[in-house]
Amino acid sequence: MSENPHRTVPITVEGAPLENAPLALVMVHGRSLNAAYMRDNVAARLDRADLAHILPEAHENSWYPESFLRPIEQNQPRLDWALERLDDVRQLLANAGVVDHHIVWLGFSQGACLVSEYVARSSRHFGAMVCFTGGLIGPTEPDLTRPSAVHGLPALFTTSDIDEFVPLWRVQETVAIYRSAGAAVKLGISLGAAHEIVDDAMERCRALLDALQPRVTNATQDGDYSSPPVA
Repeated sequence: MSENPHRTVPITVEGAPLENAPLALVMVHGRSLNAAYMRDNVAARLDRADLAHILPEAHENSWYPESFLRPIEQNQPRLDWALERLDDVRQLLANAGVVDHHIVWLGFSQGACLVSEYVARSSRHFGAMVCFTGGLIGPTEPDLTRPSAVHGLPALFTTSDIDEFVPLWRVQETVAIYRSAGAAVKLGISLGAAHEIVDDAMERCRALLDALQPRVTNATQDGDYSSPPVA
């Protein structure tokens, strides 16, 4: 079996110490980008130094080779390697004492596609998910992964109506699939926006984190994390 090349690239941990942070925000970059892009365009704009920032980086700046709309096998084995690398991140956090419902998975573009796929395939209950311009991976709606552990999951999808890489219909399909699985999904569509993380998307993300933090804190204190949030 070939060695996973994504595991040759270090995972950067910044922001608040993992043992003190109320939330661990995992920020996954897009194709041809890197961890620094997410640091500059997400972490810096959020300005949440109280949160832990985890910045994985893909080998050669790409998590998988083809469009996320191509058949799954055309993106193998790198897609499986990319998903394995996100599981490495989860294990790193677990080793530091961070429980799953304190983890927020966030991605942009290819990273958003990867995050939505990872959370959909996982049997674990995470804190929240944010997908800036991305959706589930596969050629047609019947091929897409159906989530099994997202009941009550706060999830945010943002995109443009004219994005050249991520068609609006795929984001809408993904939103519908997550909602049918019980996730509390919000969708923001920016008309005429370029392929970038726009200010409205950041405001929506900030609002999600602000609403999530007291819920997570109370759940930790009460020992009950089963109640879904208000959508």
